[in-house]
Amino acid sequence: MAKKLEEQILSFGEVPEPHSIITIAYGSVRVAEKDLYSQIKPIDPIQQVIGMLQQQTLAVKGDGVKNITISIVPVEEDGVRFLDYYGYGTIFKLKR
Repeated sequence: MAKKLEEQILSFGEVPEPHSIITIAYGSVRVAEKDLYSQIKPIDPIQQVIGMLQQQTLAVKGDGVKNITISIVPVEEDGVRFLDYYGYGTIFKLKR
């Protein structure tokens, strides 16, 4: 049985428990730089990306995501500066 969002294992490194790999999860969010600190807390986009990884884990009945990586890339379009938050990780299932 897949774990609910609040029960999922989230790791920025390896997971020591025996497990099998299911697939890769990926998410991204774009934030206008001018909105940071005024309308959006800096952690909010990261939480959104992690939430996307968790939803994908839930969809494939995984137990968690390991080796999570978050990258923040500044971009400019039509004179407007944005920050793109990219996240990915490996969805796994614990061996029981």
